[in-house]
Amino acid sequence: MSEAYKNIEQGRFSLRDAEVITEAKLLEQTPTLNWESSDANRATRQAALAVGEDASEASFLVARARVVEKMIVAKNPTVKPTALRFTPPVWINAALVGIAFILGLLTDQFASESSRINLLSLPFFGVLLWNILVYVMLLISGIRHKTSRDFLGLRSALGILEKALTIKQVRLTKSITTLLQPFVMHYAARAFHLAALFFVLGMICSVLLRGVGTAYTVGWESTWFANSPDIVYQIIALTYGIFTNFLGPMPNILDVANMRFDRLSVNAVDVSAGLWLMRMIFMLAIFVAVPRLLLALKHTLQINALKKNFPLDLSERYYADILRTWRSEAMTLDLLISDRSDNPQNIESIYRFAEELGFNLSEVKTHHWNPDTDEMPLTLEAQGQSQQVWVLMNATTTPENEVQGVALEQIKAKLGSTPLVILVDMSSYMARFGDFSDRIDTRKELWKNFSESLGLPVVFYHCGIRPDQQTCDELKLATQQAH
Repeated sequence: MSEAYKNIEQGRFSLRDAEVITEAKLLEQTPTLNWESSDANRATRQAALAVGEDASEASFLVARARVVEKMIVAKNPTVKPTALRFTPPVWINAALVGIAFILGLLTDQFASESSRINLLSLPFFGVLLWNILVYVMLLISGIRHKTSRDFLGLRSALGILEKALTIKQVRLTKSITTLLQPFVMHYAARAFHLAALFFVLGMICSVLLRGVGTAYTVGWESTWFANSPDIVYQIIALTYGIFTNFLGPMPNILDVANMRFDRLSVNAVDVSAGLWLMRMIFMLAIFVAVPRLLLALKHTLQINALKKNFPLDLSERYYADILRTWRSEAMTLDLLISDRSDNPQNIESIYRFAEELGFNLSEVKTHHWNPDTDEMPLTLEAQGQSQQVWVLMNATTTPENEVQGVALEQIKAKLGSTPLVILVDMSSYMARFGDFSDRIDTRKELWKNFSESLGLPVVFYHCGIRPDQQTCDELKLATQQAH
């Protein structure tokens, strides 16, 4: 693994590139398809040749995704790849906004009786208080640096709906839902901000439209404060007065007392309904419409940024294996074969392991070596970090620091920083002592202690058997530790 690859944790892609790459990922992870690891490695090699050595991770993964789709369709003619679209359907948000606007229109109808507008209207103050509460919760979430700012789980609920409709034709895997989480949550947040905005616009439009042909009467009525005009005066002064004083002078406490609906006709108080309606509209605008519009704009900018730089977790095993294979295309593999491991069946097994790990087999070189002598293979040369060396040993051999240990120390000195891994073939030993599991465990422990004393990783395998996933994983881990 190259030093540059070690630092890759998260890639940035365009939205369309992320969709194409994820399409290929879903296809490759479909268990019913005719698709093997050798096919995946072949797709990697073809993509590597197509993009060249200096290609970025993004261009390589996109090229490989297109190759994978063509290869899978060719091997599975009945498969029809589904084009993914991470963007939620527009009609969901449009429907939410439309419903909110209609509810806003109806709220004004329910909040006012015919032509009467109550300054203590519960829907009016309820809308203001609800939005203020939402802003406070968002502020607290921001201060606490919470990545998920979801009040009462509303965004999550809409997000689940949007994700379900977005990926309705593919398998609902954990990787897809995790991948869509930040993107869809921004869509859900923007949808709710726009819904709140249009709800208030619906209330405002209802008042303005009805005001064309209706003579509004503005006053107040309350069960609890009917005989406490001083409290009503304070409420009106603290709400309407602070933020709308530029629209005209506020009434005194006597005027407020006379504005009670049952006194308006008796006292013949002349109250400017238009002025009070303007105050209500201004407060709805300053407390709801403008903040919600700004928040919707904020999420729109975040959505656009994600569309240009969509995050993919390249540390995920699927991508890590692909990139490791891609990097291995530029690496050479040297097989250091001891005399007791020198047989065609064993060499073929190791070549299969190399293919599973993504090495280009044309770059695999073999070197015959007798660890019992001081002679070193003249063909083995150090090539730095672009090289890996696997030392093939047989479990029937008893490792000794004075013999194999000295020979391996010489190899390490010659190779310098080149990664070195010991592979021990257990097939002959297990054929002889297969009925004695304790002896097999003891022999493995002996090789582990020997390898640890040299500071080298060790992997046990069985030649003649098709590479199993567990051994491949152990070999991948060992090659990483050797770097």
